[in-house]
Amino acid sequence: SGIFGILSGQRELKRFHSELKEHFGVRHCYLVSSGKAAFTLILLALKELSPDRDNVLIPAFTCYSVPSSVVRANLRIQLCDLHPDGLDFDFAQLSTLLSQVPLESNPGGSSGHSGRKVLAVVPTHLFGYPADVERLRKLIRDPGVTIVEDAAQAMGETREERKIGTLGDVSFFSLGRGKAFSVVEGGVILTDRDDLAEALDRLVGRLPRYGLLPLLNVIFKALALIMLVHPRLFWVPRSMPFLRLGETLFEPHFPILRMSSFQAGLARNWRKRLEISRDVRKKKVNRWVAVLEASGIRASHFLRDQSLGLLRFPLRVSDMKKRESLLRESARIGSGIAPVYPTSIDAIPALKGKLESGAFPVAESRARELVTLPTHEYLTEDDIAEISELMSRVLG
Repeated sequence: SGIFGILSGQRELKRFHSELKEHFGVRHCYLVSSGKAAFTLILLALKELSPDRDNVLIPAFTCYSVPSSVVRANLRIQLCDLHPDGLDFDFAQLSTLLSQVPLESNPGGSSGHSGRKVLAVVPTHLFGYPADVERLRKLIRDPGVTIVEDAAQAMGETREERKIGTLGDVSFFSLGRGKAFSVVEGGVILTDRDDLAEALDRLVGRLPRYGLLPLLNVIFKALALIMLVHPRLFWVPRSMPFLRLGETLFEPHFPILRMSSFQAGLARNWRKRLEISRDVRKKKVNRWVAVLEASGIRASHFLRDQSLGLLRFPLRVSDMKKRESLLRESARIGSGIAPVYPTSIDAIPALKGKLESGAFPVAESRARELVTLPTHEYLTEDDIAEISELMSRVLG
């Protein structure tokens, strides 16, 4: 389907574009090279509309691509801690941050934020857990603050019967490896705001297309991942360093391109494939809940709604020695238990001295404690039994 997309050219991109607009019921849609490229373009468009605003308020624990995009857009990161019992914002702290009045007399210190206005707040649907965007909207009193919905990991999910990606003022999805629906790499922007769309039209219209070598690179990755997608063969692509699988990197220098017709071709029949993937993941999520409830394993989860098709099932393991042992044993037998992001955003070395000082204890604990269980379609009952036995043996 990817090769057919190359042969079809712009027709394939228009097809995918039209299907996304129809499915999500939005007026404007843009197809680019990655989720972080999509987020960066959104921020650049917002800055163009509000040049007096600089701060982008993000969770203190999230994918490193989020702060990478803020830096790429030459804007300032402002952090908010997470709720102690979940993966969403700490709304009490968020309310305080949003109610602060900028001090216009601030003489432009290198790391202070008090003299700068908030441009955007970024609720994140981490692993596919829906963030409470409506609660966030009620906190915002400043009409100049835009809600940018980070739906990178949540395509196909809903909150209160509304599609994730339609809850904020503008949203972005990632179609990269490991997402609910993937075209190897790619990003989508959705919005109903006409003023934002005008700015995005200009920015996206100036973007370069994939050259021959970058396109061949995507095609090669697609072939490798298709042939080696089964978890039992995953050691093969992991041994290929250029694929950079499993890495968590802060990289503000990344290409921003228009999506290629090859990627759009890979997206053929995406709605049905996404529906099937979500149903499979939802069943695996419910299976993990049942395993944990039946086994008495000493770990906790955040799940309140068992209708979620999570990309990964996160567990909190508060005993650090047992967590390290669990990850070490899992890596040895290839069971698929994995860590998440190694640090909270404030602890990323490249951001040292560039953030407003503050403590983010919940975000720090998430980085220390979380591991994730697989929910993919290749996970069998034998795999679940093996992982359950390992968790029972190590965690007790």
